[in-house]
Amino acid sequence: IGSDGLICIFPSDCADIRMRMFNADGSEGEMCGNGIRCVGKFVYDKALVRKTQMTVETLGGIKRLWLTVSGGTVSEVTVDMGEAILSPGEIPVALPGDCVIHQNVEVAGGIYEITCVSMGNPHAVIFMPPEEGSFKTWDMRRAAVISSHSDFPDGVNVELVQVYSETGMKIRVWERGSKETLSCGSGACAAATAAILDGRTKRKVNVEMLGGMLEVEWKSDGEMYLTGSCHFICEGDYPCILQETGA
Repeated sequence: IGSDGLICIFPSDCADIRMRMFNADGSEGEMCGNGIRCVGKFVYDKALVRKTQMTVETLGGIKRLWLTVSGGTVSEVTVDMGEAILSPGEIPVALPGDCVIHQNVEVAGGIYEITCVSMGNPHAVIFMPPEEGSFKTWDMRRAAVISSHSDFPDGVNVELVQVYSETGMKIRVWERGSKETLSCGSGACAAATAAILDGRTKRKVNVEMLGGMLEVEWKSDGEMYLTGSCHFICEGDYPCILQETGA
């Protein structure tokens, strides 16, 4: 089938459901914006949680979901991604001072200006000049090198971003543990955060990725909301036994 990773769903003592998300290399991620939206659709369509507003426990905290139901199934999900974390020590990233905007990272003989953000997981955002052309042709090797740069003790997801209007941008994402992915919800939020802080876009922006379009809105209360469609692909049985170890 192919996927960016694996999500396991468990009962929760503090939310409607609990999720654990594992990257393609087996490492566990704190949160996944698109993954949690898929969890919302799955648990509603399978009648595990029959609510159009629900809470999901993650390693990145408890997240709230709003589900749009059409024809008896979920067609779109909005998730409250929480507040963007901009403190270098909490991201974490080794930066001089407290400012995470317009910092320079030197890799492979080049210097790249980045903005660092955590959405429950760490991100480094790089704005691409318009002359870079179609985002589908960008060379992602620089993103791969930055992802494992020593300035990021836990590794980092890297977003290459091209803003084309006050309400629109195109991005590609290199995810730690999974390499390049077609879409990344937390990456879309991190890119929007960086663009808004830099005065490049308004507080509500459409984010186009190779896998489709997401909408990000950074509201005045500081919370960031991610909205996008969800689609059922297939289902089947896999011959294995999953047992949670707490590891």
